[in-house]
Amino acid sequence: MSDFIHKRITDSEALDMLQNMPTAELMARADEIRRARHGNKTYYVHSHNLNPTNLCVVECGLCSFWRPEGAEDAYITTLEDARENLEKAQNWDLTDLHIVGGMIPELDLEYYENLFKLSREMLPGVLLQGMTAVEIHWIAGNEGISIRETLERLKAAGFGSISGGGAEIFHPDIRKKIATTKILAQQWLDVHKVAHELDIPTNATMLFGHIEKDEHIIDHLSRLRELQDETGGFQAAIPLPFQTNGTALGLKYGPSGDRQVRVAAITRIYLDNFPHVRMLVNYMDRKLLGVLTHSGVDDIGGTSLNERIAKEGGAPQSQKFFTAAEMEEFLVNHGHTPILTNSIYAQLDGQPDINALPETPVVSSRWKPILDRAEAGERLSAEDAVILHDEAPFQELGRVADLRRKQDVPGDLATYVFDKNLNTTNVCVTDCKFCAFYTKPESERGYVRSPEQIVAATKKAAEAGATQILIQGGLHPELKLDYYEACLSGIRDNVDIWIHSLSPTEIEYIAQEEGITIRECLQRLKDAGLQSLPGGGAEILVDEIRRKISPKKTRSQAWLDLMETANEIGLKTTATMVYGFGETTAQRVEHLIKVRELQDRTGGFTAFIPWSFSPNMTDLDCPRLQNGVDYLRIVSIARLLLDNVKHLQAGWVTEGPDVSQLALQFGADDYGGVLMTEEVVSATGVDYGVSEDLVINLIREAGWTPAQRTTQYDLIKVYDEVETEVK
Repeated sequence: MSDFIHKRITDSEALDMLQNMPTAELMARADEIRRARHGNKTYYVHSHNLNPTNLCVVECGLCSFWRPEGAEDAYITTLEDARENLEKAQNWDLTDLHIVGGMIPELDLEYYENLFKLSREMLPGVLLQGMTAVEIHWIAGNEGISIRETLERLKAAGFGSISGGGAEIFHPDIRKKIATTKILAQQWLDVHKVAHELDIPTNATMLFGHIEKDEHIIDHLSRLRELQDETGGFQAAIPLPFQTNGTALGLKYGPSGDRQVRVAAITRIYLDNFPHVRMLVNYMDRKLLGVLTHSGVDDIGGTSLNERIAKEGGAPQSQKFFTAAEMEEFLVNHGHTPILTNSIYAQLDGQPDINALPETPVVSSRWKPILDRAEAGERLSAEDAVILHDEAPFQELGRVADLRRKQDVPGDLATYVFDKNLNTTNVCVTDCKFCAFYTKPESERGYVRSPEQIVAATKKAAEAGATQILIQGGLHPELKLDYYEACLSGIRDNVDIWIHSLSPTEIEYIAQEEGITIRECLQRLKDAGLQSLPGGGAEILVDEIRRKISPKKTRSQAWLDLMETANEIGLKTTATMVYGFGETTAQRVEHLIKVRELQDRTGGFTAFIPWSFSPNMTDLDCPRLQNGVDYLRIVSIARLLLDNVKHLQAGWVTEGPDVSQLALQFGADDYGGVLMTEEVVSATGVDYGVSEDLVINLIREAGWTPAQRTTQYDLIKVYDEVETEVK
């Protein structure tokens, strides 16, 4: 076991790590500690929220939950209301009831005593927790009694644990700006100290991603560690990413994926006396949450049924869990042993023994010399890549991929293109099982955009700032070569925009329908205005897989031959890979090797773009849903194996803004396109969106300088502190 696990780091060391250590390395160190303590075990609860009121005398500027008196949507939960609420929850097999809300004189200590007694009566065996230190302090002051007496009365009524909210950021420079009317940091700590003396376990939160600086994060953690040294009463540290919706702080964006991972990791590394680090799923994207479970986090919170506070802040409700079974499936998918518990980590009937010694998974070490060779710049074999993919920790892959990216693409720029995807038609005869976009020729859902409509939409996109147009669509039996020539020449003659369009699958189909060669078809399209080809239709370049997922589609060698021909006549191309169909690691690597071999011959690929398969609303059964960790692993392997493809694009369309931002720390140098429209992936129900401003912010937060590029990676704008035009 690493000596690092046993070494207590200082505040200055923690600050240096937070500010300067590469993200993948920081994740790896936090994950090492997490696994030493908990093995593969990851905890979750099945919880229900009861918020007594959204009225509040504190009126915090950072809170979007509270309402002023007289507001149309203001409410107070009476005890009878609470009874009706709890009756519905009696058959939900809950582990926790979370009670937290605003502070008003009408809801005094007696109200909460009665509420806890009622909850204990109606939900026996369920942990009753919540009641932030801010609420407890306010109630005690309103009653004119001590914190100790208040907690003793609440405990006698059934109260079991303080949830940890209201801490925000302890440093006075920040607290006086974001929580002026709240209790002081020391008062918050004192409430928890008294709770610990009364054997009431508590958790500790930290609200980050607003106006705090790195030193304020470390100061906050330092105060928590100091109190924990004294009392040992904290169960979990809970970093809470700030939600910007409806608050008075006026911030446009909350913390990015990279920031969340880094804060979670340093929390685990620094708080060496805290048993657990918890991140709450109701605050974030699921793919990011999965990555966090490999970055020091051993607890993902709970179902949080009827949760209102994070929701009002703008937390992504589409990512919530609603059943314990769903959370268990999520954790198993990430390689964890799920442990259903409650917020004080009690042993529940029928669950694995959580007090057993942490599991110590057997870890292979044969990947290490291979990764050392990759770090030295050696070309890897297919066998090497399979071992790295299956056995190397993905954080280690990311660390080396990041180094290789900096060698392949020197400097501090991370690029993006402002583009528009425009679909010619959704009618397709290929019937791919993995596609949710297409419709059959006889369907009433089918549409075809005329060349005039294509040109008009392209002109509108260019006027909005787009520099690239990607025209693609289904294989429509009535759309011939002259249709595509009309679309391309119409754009060429009327719009100043780069035409990066038509996948190899479409071109092969057009050539077959016309009875001409691929070369002749490509040349006519080039003469009409086509300037480069996207890499769509590659999926997995292994025919065994292609026969299963798209039996009517072009075979792998035909895709490669078409790309080689395009390169020969002067058309640059990109290469893609869609993974997650049930293919083996060896088949994924085979795809990458074929791309590398073609690039050795032609040098025509400008970039490689991996995507994960999204099975929703498709006809293809997915053996295992691909997660954010899988994606970062693939990005890293691609950087290490494709040593002759300079650029590697992150894929926010399928992975979301947060995890795709992390890809910039795992070998990617480009954030892809700021799509003005996207219809194919969004047809599966995966519907992320980004603006140019958000992309610039994400690149900057990842530590890079944002730069807008052309399709061919020439620079248009570099966004330093002040935007500069490239002359």
